[in-house]
Amino acid sequence: MRMLRYVLMSLLMALLCAQAIARQSVVDIPTRPGVTERALCVEPDVGAPRAAAVLLPGGHGSLKLYPNGSIGWGDLGFLVRTREQFAAQGIAVLVLDAPSDKRSGLGGFRDTAEHATDIGAAIAWLREHAGVPVWLVGHSRGTESAASATLRLGAPPAGPDGLVLASSILADSSLVSGKAVTHYAIEQVKVPVLVLHHEADPCSVTPPGELPSLADKLPKDARTKVVRLSGGRQVGDACGHDGLHGFGGLDALAVKTIADFMLEAP
Repeated sequence: MRMLRYVLMSLLMALLCAQAIARQSVVDIPTRPGVTERALCVEPDVGAPRAAAVLLPGGHGSLKLYPNGSIGWGDLGFLVRTREQFAAQGIAVLVLDAPSDKRSGLGGFRDTAEHATDIGAAIAWLREHAGVPVWLVGHSRGTESAASATLRLGAPPAGPDGLVLASSILADSSLVSGKAVTHYAIEQVKVPVLVLHHEADPCSVTPPGELPSLADKLPKDARTKVVRLSGGRQVGDACGHDGLHGFGGLDALAVKTIADFMLEAP
């Protein structure tokens, strides 16, 4: 009987896992002529989505997604590892890989019209398939992509319904191409904006002391909020996935903070 119980429990767990995996799929979205971008789509397991988000990871941004959904790089990044947590909050997400002509990475590309076109195609795809407002959520270097694309694409439906900047790039670096989001005309954004940051983020390009300069630029005619998280742990590299730059073990709190802001009535 004990063995039978074990077998039945194993079968039940396998069935539940299969159902969860069935809600995740890989899509290839046409963007510019001759260019596609691969993305990992994760839908809520129960019920229709209440909102949707295109997730823009940091680093060089090239996840090297395979058709079966496996990830060649960046699977431990904040937005990649929490994709199912967003879905559990009722948010359909599209984790965006680099486009087919930038498989080596997005260095020097995040602030271009071409990149905005790619992100716009992802927004359009998700808007059509989910049928709910679509947000852009960027983490670390992904905040450059999110801010630039939001400004270039303009109002919905071409642009996003809201913007989330998590662990924003707040200082320029001589070692990595890109620029601080404070260089962008954030004050011209016309949609809700959430800035989420750890108060002790040790990464040299995301110094918490520069948050006021970003907060001062937030649009006055849109719903905006700045949230500073505390606690967690610092392990590994200062700008790595595991430490405070990636919210240091506070994934559930960070995701809920983002989801609650997205789902609030405008």
